[in-house]
Amino acid sequence: MKSWKDAFLNYFNPKVFIFLFLGFSCGLPYNLLGYSLSLWMSDVKVSLTVIGLFSLVFLPYSFKFLWAPFVDKIRIPVLSKIGQKKAWALVFQAGLIFCIFGLGFYAPNSNSWIFSCSVDGEILQIPMQTFLFAIGTAFFAASQDIVVDSLRIDTLSKEELGEAAGTYQLGYRLAMFVSGAGVVMTSARISWTFAYWFVGFCCFMGMVSVLFVKEPERPVVQTENIFKQMVIEPFKDFMQKNDWLMILVFIVLYKICNAVLGRMALPFYNDTGFTKDQIALISGTFGPWVTIFGVFIGGVLVARFNVLKCLLCLGFVEILTSFAFAFLAYLGNNQTAFIATIIFDNIVGGMGGSVFVAFLSGLCSKKYSATQYALLTSLMAVSTSLIAANSGRLADQMGYFDFFVFTGVLMVPALVLLTFIIRGQEKNG
Repeated sequence: MKSWKDAFLNYFNPKVFIFLFLGFSCGLPYNLLGYSLSLWMSDVKVSLTVIGLFSLVFLPYSFKFLWAPFVDKIRIPVLSKIGQKKAWALVFQAGLIFCIFGLGFYAPNSNSWIFSCSVDGEILQIPMQTFLFAIGTAFFAASQDIVVDSLRIDTLSKEELGEAAGTYQLGYRLAMFVSGAGVVMTSARISWTFAYWFVGFCCFMGMVSVLFVKEPERPVVQTENIFKQMVIEPFKDFMQKNDWLMILVFIVLYKICNAVLGRMALPFYNDTGFTKDQIALISGTFGPWVTIFGVFIGGVLVARFNVLKCLLCLGFVEILTSFAFAFLAYLGNNQTAFIATIIFDNIVGGMGGSVFVAFLSGLCSKKYSATQYALLTSLMAVSTSLIAANSGRLADQMGYFDFFVFTGVLMVPALVLLTFIIRGQEKNG
């Protein structure tokens, strides 16, 4: 077990620290496609129905496991001399930058190609250049995630994964602030186009950073049995783990509480009577910085303690987070309780993010890191999205107090399962 001092200092290990910049590059596109693009479309009077349809652009994040095997097994001619996965990273990052610049160039209200359709009697006009560049941005962003996650697993020891997860999450959260609040503020002072192009330039950081990663040599894949090597073997390798099926079920269950609660947080603040200025300042501006502190602490905890026991402890704390929201619902418009709840929720969320990334990273074999990590994160994303889609209906039927208590209860099955996994690992050494 590392000392507290060594756990903190390892953040500055060059092999670990480089993932701060790669995490920043991975975090830039997400808010650009969601938060910022939605506001831009609203700003230029695109209909709310069309804005809602743009949530489809996030589908590549859920299905990235389909092309992850190519990153693990296929070499890009000539460019792969710098490293097989580094070559893929450069290709994906170049495509990402191109699509972000395209998004900035085609304002949602100035597309020359408009697709018109009727939904429930309403004529919708979908700006197709914006839609296609948004889909492209999501595809290349999800693909960049595949490579960076894989390089993190391939180049670091299991003892370094905790700090690397914290460093990566730190960069990711900073980038979300830049591409969210930063883009909106820049658009208000200059223009949306300039704001998007600025983010495009920031993505060059990823292209430079990936060159400093020391990717291990890997054998050339034989062309025969290529399907077996790309698809069958990664699954067979994962299924050799003790309690592999229980682990998959746990991954699905553990994030449900957070996903269901998070989907209703902003509507709850609004319905409770907090002003938009209060929400923006405390939740949108102050909250992310508190999360970054939690990310840092989470990485240190993983370096010091067993990752499964960290997940168990944080799971119980997640339940307390739900109860804190329930207490705020009981109090109503109480600014002190609002600030305390936001601080508590964001610290716990940051810690949980680091620990969970370290946990998923530790499950993956270096031989199949891209495929396995993409599959695990896709499984989590699809399942939590489907379940969280019912969060609004539940909140309407139950009321906010009972709803938040219920989100805490949702964590219990995951923690019960986790205790069995911990016991199984202790039994097997």
